[in-house]
Parts: sequence; C-alpha cells; structure tokens
Amino acid sequence: MKASYKVPASINRSFLDHEITLSKGGWAVRPSPIKQLLFFGGGGLSLLWITTTTFISSASPIFVTLFVIWGLTAVIYFGATTKTRQLRVMTISALLSYAPAKARHVYTRRNSNPSDFSAIVGIESIDPDGRIHFADGGEGQAYLIVGSASYLLFDADRIAILDRVDSFWRKVDVSCEWAMITTKEPQRIYQQVASLEKRNQALAIRDPDLIELQNEQYDILTQHVGGKFTSIHQYLLLKGKSTDALNRAHTTLKAELEGSDLMMKEAAVLDGPDAQAMLRVFYRGSDGSPERTAPRA
Repeated sequence: MKASYKVPASINRSFLDHEITLSKGGWAVRPSPIKQLLFFGGGGLSLLWITTTTFISSASPIFVTLFVIWGLTAVIYFGATTKTRQLRVMTISALLSYAPAKARHVYTRRNSNPSDFSAIVGIESIDPDGRIHFADGGEGQAYLIVGSASYLLFDADRIAILDRVDSFWRKVDVSCEWAMITTKEPQRIYQQVASLEKRNQALAIRDPDLIELQNEQYDILTQHVGGKFTSIHQYLLLKGKSTDALNRAHTTLKAELEGSDLMMKEAAVLDGPDAQAMLRVFYRGSDGSPERTAPRA
C-alpha cells in the first residue's frame, strides 16, 4: 500500500530548473532552482554596478538608500517563483501584452471581426461526425465520459484506481493531448423523453386524461428537470497532431475501456451538434447569449 502520492516532475526541464537546497546554521532553506539563484546574483551585481558607476553614485545618501531598497525589492519580487515554478520576471511580456484595455477583451457579436476570437478558440471547423479540425493542423474528438471517483470508495478501491490511472498515463502517446473538461450543465433527459414518447405511441386508448398527464410529464422534463436543474458533466477532448495520432489515441482509449472500468466506466463519442453544444458552454454569455465581449484566455 502506498503511503503517499506525488506528481512526477516534468520532462520539459533544463539544467536551470534543477533545484538546490541551501543550508544556514544547520537549518535547511527551501530548495531554489538554479535560474532563481542566478537571477538573484545577477540582480544584486547589477544593482551594485548601477549604484557605484552611474549617476546614482553622485546622488544624496538618502536617495541612494531608497534606490537600493527599491532595487532589492524588485529583484526579490520578480525573482520569486509562481505555482508552476516559473520566475515572475518571465510573465512581464504577457503582462505588457494585456495592459491595453482592447487586448483584454474580444468582441464576439455576429457583426464583429472573427479573427481575434478564432485565434483564442483555435478551431476551424467541426464535422457532422464530431471530428474537430484545429487551426494548427491538428485534429480532435470529444467524448462524454463517466469516471469511477467517489467519496464512498474503500481504500483498496482507491489504491487500485490510482495504480490503474498511473499505468494508463505511462503508456499514452505524447503525440496526442488528453484534456479533461468538467462543466455544470442542465441534466440530460434524452432517454427519459424517448421513453415517454415510446409510451405515448404504445397507448391503445387515447384517453384525454392520459394525454394530459403525459403532456404534464413532458413539460416537467423539458422545462424543469432539463432546464433548471444542473448536474456535473465530464468530457474528454483528444487533440492529435495528425489523423494517425488521433486514431492511435482513440485505440488506446478503447482498449482501456474494454480492459478495465477503473480509469473510465463509459465514454461516448460526441457528434457534431453535441460537440458544438459542449464547446458553446465556454464561449457564450452567462445568460446564454453569444453576443458579448469574451475575456481573453
């Protein structure tokens, strides 16, 4: 039985991403990546050079002191790491690109230029069978999935699921991206409506009271259960670099479903209208209207 679990380190790392643990007086300091130590060292040397060789050196002692405090604060702030272990200084370019108000919003009205919105979505077209064509040449397919996670799992089941998920991701081909999407949407009532219609067609006696009762049940399903009550839905979006990469990922997913239900219990391929309905959740307004200004991702 495993006592703990961890997320493996990314393989997209360079020599500068390796962490070094420094100690002082017998106390261990939080590990710091080499790039952070180099940034602190370079920032300190640059600050020393500015205060000793430029016009700052001829200023009053109070001004020099304030400048040094400001410089050290800036070096420490921009040298700190984010949650993804990246230096804050690396986000300055993105911050400057989003500084203008025009750059933070994209108009998605019907009469607006679709170029900016297309650059965010990155989807060129969706086939009737659900095949998604991306702007970078990749192809994708969306699935409605049902997982196995639950708060009521026993420890043995939880460990079995984690082990199965761990082994599954080890064999996934890196030529295809696997994106898990979780949304909160109205409950799906297709099967209930179909069953109600089947019962309606099977009525031997078209009694007005029975017809009225069925109409009432239909209104409850469509207007209340399928309109006002929401539930959590999970989707899987496969995005391959090519058609072959997407087909290999589909084969891997199919083999996993047939081999075990620990990773996923069910996965249904979404056709074109269902895929558009799934993606529409992210790009429409809170009131369901597509005419709004969408913030950039």
